[in-house]
Amino acid sequence: MPNPMLLKHDSAGGAIPVKALVVVEDDPDVQFLIETIFSMDARFTLGVVAASAEEALESLRTARPEMIVLDHGLSGRLTGLDAAPRLKKLAPLAKIIMFTAYAELKAHADDEPAIDGFVLKTDPNRLLPLAQRLTGLNAPPT
Repeated sequence: MPNPMLLKHDSAGGAIPVKALVVVEDDPDVQFLIETIFSMDARFTLGVVAASAEEALESLRTARPEMIVLDHGLSGRLTGLDAAPRLKKLAPLAKIIMFTAYAELKAHADDEPAIDGFVLKTDPNRLLPLAQRLTGLNAPPT
């Protein structure tokens, strides 16, 4: 279930709906990159950062994200591709973007119904616009 009561207030006092974000990435530098990218749109808020799929799965017992950014090569037993259907089962309304360095995984990601989008780490500027589109936010308000 999404977080219907998760709101921020703009400078005029109006309520802005916020999308909770889960980042599943084991490289601290890439975690920071993702956090920085999503900080450019106040309609996203960072909920959980997990270094492994197992940690992310555990966090979804209490977190209800609308967006999950998922790496493929993670610490732990599960890969991102293996974890995606499990994450989607625990957070069925969340959109999952695979954010990876492995271009050869695109065909596999496209075949996995749990994965809603695919972005290469060499093209991080595509991450936020794709997340906005998938969550129905489109471009940020002006």
